[in-house]
Amino acid sequence: MRDALLATARGLFLSRGFASVTIRQIAAAAGSSPATIHYHFGDKLGLYRAMLQEAIAPVVEALHGADDPTRATETRLVGVIGLYSRMLAENPWVPALIVQEVLTEGGPFREQFIEQFAGRLAPLLVAVIQREQAAGSIRRDVEPRLVALSAISLTVFPFLALPVAGRVLGLSVEREAIERLAAHTTQILMEGIGAPEAST
Repeated sequence: MRDALLATARGLFLSRGFASVTIRQIAAAAGSSPATIHYHFGDKLGLYRAMLQEAIAPVVEALHGADDPTRATETRLVGVIGLYSRMLAENPWVPALIVQEVLTEGGPFREQFIEQFAGRLAPLLVAVIQREQAAGSIRRDVEPRLVALSAISLTVFPFLALPVAGRVLGLSVEREAIERLAAHTTQILMEGIGAPEAST
């Protein structure tokens, strides 16, 4: 039932907006009860938080494991971008809901998103970039926080633009296309921030 509630909430939040959807409506659409939602998630914001936590779990794991030498490729910036791209392809509702409920002025989930997600993960991403700078694979004259912002922007925007880009550019979220997109994103980014000596 927990998975059914998450899936139902995703659909309703996307089609109607977070503010206009009630716990009762989610429960009814999932064939459940408001009490079940309260049991599993606490409230509507808890349900939204659980949706995001489940979606971004692979990226969180990679960032937390960045010091693990056995996962060197996966936890480098290139690997994180690949994981993030695949996560967005598998969960295309994530960027749309973030725009609606976090970035829009007065977004009801903004503070929770900063506290529970962005505020925790951004420093981990910056730390990955700083380690690669120290190792000589990223130029030392670039600001790690701005590199993090550029990496997120390059990775997320194609998915925000998908309703248009899918039609006019043929952008697809099929696995092979996503791997090409992730490779392209990392190539463009690393050609800008990669240390010259790292490619010789």
